[in-house]
Amino acid sequence: MPLALTPWHDPPTLLDLKSDEVHLWRFPLVCSDPLENLLDEQELQRAKRLRSPDKARAFVVARARLRQILSAYLDMEPQALRFSYGSAGKPALVGFVDSPAFNLAHSGNWGVCAVVGRGEVGVDVETINSALDYANLAQRFFSEAEKQWLQACPEPRRLRCFYRIWTRKEAWLKGKGGGFSDPEQDIGLAHLAGSCFCDGAWWLRSFPLARQSLATLALSQEFSLVQRWKAWPLSD
Repeated sequence: MPLALTPWHDPPTLLDLKSDEVHLWRFPLVCSDPLENLLDEQELQRAKRLRSPDKARAFVVARARLRQILSAYLDMEPQALRFSYGSAGKPALVGFVDSPAFNLAHSGNWGVCAVVGRGEVGVDVETINSALDYANLAQRFFSEAEKQWLQACPEPRRLRCFYRIWTRKEAWLKGKGGGFSDPEQDIGLAHLAGSCFCDGAWWLRSFPLARQSLATLALSQEFSLVQRWKAWPLSD
């Protein structure tokens, strides 16, 4: 069954995470609100270790928005949430038996958070940079099959094809809780063009998050609908 996406729209006052739905939230990273009080000490220390003030601020906003989004499902204060982390850094909620699975990504001016009530989920977003040396990155991080697929793309579309492979691979690996460093983690040629992963286990869907921002959603189970929510008032 095709995975349908709604337009980006305002969420309801009371959230209902249905079993056949994915909730996808987008939010701007440009924010002047003081949000540090929502983060725990570990998150604040991670932000301080980032050398770029812009990247540190984006990290703070993204983590604060993640806490605010999850708190709306769990009916508790954002700062009260506690997280554990997998070997590759994938976060999970602590202290809940049936809490939703989630994943967070941000790039440029935008962040995105995916939430599901069953299975695992991964999400990635990248800002398209026309000056990117994508051929070198593909040589380092793509499998042989992925490099061949990229080379076969028409040259005017090759940059966008690169981002399609990159976000799909990253979302899939994040959903699995793994890392990006192994080029032999091949997502499969069938998966690059379609919506169903070749091993039958993961579903991927790519979509524009905003202008010049491409995102991919990875799901370990089949869903029928992706509800796309605007987490805070936005303008493209």
